[in-house]
Amino acid sequence: MKRSVLLVTMLWPALAFAQQSAYTIKGDVRSFKKGDRIFLSYKENGKQHLDSTVVKNGAFTFKGTIAGLGVGYICRNDNPAFANFLYDSATIFVQPGDILVTTTDSLLYANVSGTKLNQDNSELESALSELSKQQRISANKFDELTPEQQADNKFTGALLEEDNRIYHAMEPIKFAFINAHPNSYVSLLTLERMVNRSPLKLVAGAFENLSAENKTSPLGKAIGTAIKAAKRSQIGVTAPAFTLLSATGKQVSLSDFKGKYVLVDFWASWCGPCRDENPNVVAAYEKYNAQNFTVLSISIDNKNAKDAWLQAIKQDKLPWAQVTDNYKPAAMVKDLYGITTIPANVLIGPSGKIVAKNIKGNELHTTLKRILDK
Repeated sequence: MKRSVLLVTMLWPALAFAQQSAYTIKGDVRSFKKGDRIFLSYKENGKQHLDSTVVKNGAFTFKGTIAGLGVGYICRNDNPAFANFLYDSATIFVQPGDILVTTTDSLLYANVSGTKLNQDNSELESALSELSKQQRISANKFDELTPEQQADNKFTGALLEEDNRIYHAMEPIKFAFINAHPNSYVSLLTLERMVNRSPLKLVAGAFENLSAENKTSPLGKAIGTAIKAAKRSQIGVTAPAFTLLSATGKQVSLSDFKGKYVLVDFWASWCGPCRDENPNVVAAYEKYNAQNFTVLSISIDNKNAKDAWLQAIKQDKLPWAQVTDNYKPAAMVKDLYGITTIPANVLIGPSGKIVAKNIKGNELHTTLKRILDK
């Protein structure tokens, strides 16, 4: 719900090529103050790059070389090396050539052009612009709530529902773009973020329509694998079994919850949308725990972030079982269930079959009421 951009969601994979070529990024930002600092952050071949400059006479410039493509963002005044959120930023594809960033107000509404992928991304963002504005209005309303209100589903439920409505309104626009641009890496990135939340049949169809180059790229192969895994976690199938460790080293298995309705919730301490959704899950747990319902949270926090994970559990007051999915990277449960973005969840019935998937906000409550009040 945050109007800012969560850093980790912007650090996408990048394509790899061999030869270094020059790039230039010029900003026409006449409304910005002299001395405003602009940061450039992107990943290339798994390596993080960070640069910065200052605004002079309503303009800024970055110059460098790159071997193919870097995917990241530019932001104003928030140093991404230290900030958890970016309050004014724009997606950017760093590739050989001249890139132009133009805005009359903030980077949130900037037009990035000059190279093919930036033009593709600007085309998609333009098509989504009205819905994106609605999304920001809803997020701003969330930010205006007090911390106590943000932790109370009575205040956040309707906002989460609105966020869900806007997302689904964006779906046909995104699918139309993907199908019209099968060769664009922007289509691949867009589809990656839809695997867990959009209808799997439509996602799989859009993937099949992508170019062979996109489908056989590292990210394309990962999406193909995620789609296959997601088919294993569709509604009506038996949920894949797993055993994970709790914070105290205790083994917790999915089979321990047989006979109950259990919401398997994937999250992380650093994930802003996850933390925003946690009060909603707590409210559902408190309301329906006496009706054969419980929650099992699976954290994908890094192994060395145990303290942050435990602190988040304490801060968000999560009373149910907590396990972590970071001890066997080659066979992580999130991959078994085809989870590519978080928050994500599956609701498993007493028989072990999946009865609902990715239910959040008010939808979580209405689904539990429909199922448990029978």
